[in-house]
Amino acid sequence: MLGVAQFFKRDIPEIPFPEGKDLLQLLWCPNEHQQQDIWGPAIQLIWRHTADLTDVATGPAGPDVAALRSDMATIAGEYYLPRPCVLHPERVTEYPYSEELPADLEAALDEWDAETEGDYQCLLSIAPGCKIGGWESWHLTDMYELPCNVCGTETEPLLKLASSEWDGGSGPRWQPLEERHLTSDEPEYQDAHEPTALNLGRWGALTIFLCPMSPEHGFRMTIQ
Repeated sequence: MLGVAQFFKRDIPEIPFPEGKDLLQLLWCPNEHQQQDIWGPAIQLIWRHTADLTDVATGPAGPDVAALRSDMATIAGEYYLPRPCVLHPERVTEYPYSEELPADLEAALDEWDAETEGDYQCLLSIAPGCKIGGWESWHLTDMYELPCNVCGTETEPLLKLASSEWDGGSGPRWQPLEERHLTSDEPEYQDAHEPTALNLGRWGALTIFLCPMSPEHGFRMTIQ
């Protein structure tokens, strides 16, 4: 299992931590697995209390990613091996995918998007890239239900891991101001555009959903 991400409650209180927990760690196996109704890495969410972590490793934890990249026979593909990077979170306001809105508003927005080549979807509604919470984009499959496997309550997005931080349509709105000067022929552009080096679902994004009744009920996933 590889460590993919970890989040502290003090940094991102929006995450619905279970009582007594203040650290969320995401691990996965970088091989192809059929998990729930998608193919992808086998995921584990681990909720911890930092005060209980008295035995902390001083060296690298888990497999050596560089070594795994050099021995491709042991894994399904390097697209599930995250490149080490640092989070620089920013809070933004986004709006639901049009299918999640009332029918009359959805029809009006779809008509407007047809006239503007997707201004609502690409520029105004859902932030692309890796993010905590927010709304899900259902552009690949159309919207479908993801009820909790324990209590049946509809789950909500917890974490989205994306293959890139923006695309040609969303770049004018969501590309960070600090990176607007970069062009695609510069080496720094790829590091900014694809900081994790992940490729999920043919350059898509994997979203993990949690039950709002209890994060300990498990999770659901989708790739869009």
